[in-house]
This record gives sequence, structure tokens and C-alpha cells, in this order.
Amino acid sequence: MRLALVDDGGLFGRDVEAMIEAASGGAVALVGRTADHRAAVDLVRRRRPDVVLLDLALGPAAMTAMRELHRSTPVTRVVAIAGEADVNLVSTTFRAGAHGLLLRATTPADLVAPLLAAASGHCVFPGAMLPSLVGTAVARHPELLDTLTPEERQLWRMVADGVETMQIAETLFVSERTAKRMVALLLRRLGVANRIQAAALAGQSGLLDSTPVFP
Repeated sequence: MRLALVDDGGLFGRDVEAMIEAASGGAVALVGRTADHRAAVDLVRRRRPDVVLLDLALGPAAMTAMRELHRSTPVTRVVAIAGEADVNLVSTTFRAGAHGLLLRATTPADLVAPLLAAASGHCVFPGAMLPSLVGTAVARHPELLDTLTPEERQLWRMVADGVETMQIAETLFVSERTAKRMVALLLRRLGVANRIQAAALAGQSGLLDSTPVFP
């Protein structure tokens, strides 16, 4: 898996740069690093990473870079790095185009599994945040899977796997506008507020064989 790093040049980035390839046993290759959020899009276009690890220590510039990456290189997965587990921050970063959020205290060795999961199309976040992300949705829908049609289950699985709206539209042979409406209707049917809660609920309900949640 090809990884690019956009960070503030601090200790976290230096540790990742120095140790991620050895920690992954060669499964992860760092193909580029920049501390300039304005250079992030150009770096991704030149080096073609599968995943970009983007440190929110860059401040507001990190969100700007995330939105630009999501718009210009939507195939590349973006995982944000934060200093603390904050549910609101997860929502904010996912709306900006992130496919995951991990903590800066995570060691390079412990980054490997979630980064590979993100590259495979999953959304990743700290496992301790799962109860807050799910809220009371599971309690409200104990037999949820039995109430859904096969088509609704397929759409839910795509949402849980972090599939973008455009890809959903192509898979289902509908317009992007129709796909957005279908996802909105599904979220209301599930009783959740956003895609993050839908992904967490998918794992709790048994829709997925396994959920990429990491400690």
C-alpha cells in the first residue's frame, strides 16, 4: 500500500517516516511527505498514493487540504490524525472528505492495520468512540436487518464500506442525484444522523462480517 504523509513536520510525522515501512513488514511504502497543505494535491497527483495520512495539527489548513483532495483526487483515501478522540471532529472530517480518523498517540506499528483497512475501502476510527458514534440506534432497531430489502442492505453495505456517492450511482445504475437521495432515505430509515453512525450500526447489526474499528 502506497502512503503519503501531510503533517506539520513534528515528531509524529518523523516517527511515521522513519518506522512505518519496517513496522508493516514492507506492506506499507511511504511515497511522499509534505508540511505544506497547498502542495498536498500536487504530491498526490505525482506519487499516486492509496492513502494520505493528514495531520490535523496543520490547523484550518488541514480541512482545506482535505476538501481539495476529496474534490480533485476522490479515489485516494484520506485518514486524518487528531490529538484526541472527539465525536464532533469525526463528523467534521468525514464531511470534509476523510475516510477515517486516528489518534496521534498511535504508534507506527499500530497504524498499519487501520491504514490497510482504509486502503481496502473501509472507514476507520478509534474503537473507544464506537458507542458515541452509534448512540441509541442499535437499541431502536434490534431487528433492523429483517426489515430491510436486499437492495437497501446492498446500499447500506456500500455506505458502511465508505463508497463515495458517485461510485454508488455507477454501481446501481442511477444518477448521482438519485444516489444522494437514496442514501438520505436510508439514513432516515436506519434512524441515524450521518454515514459514520450508519457504518458503526452496520457492524453492530451483523451486516458486516467484521468492522474495521481499531483500539
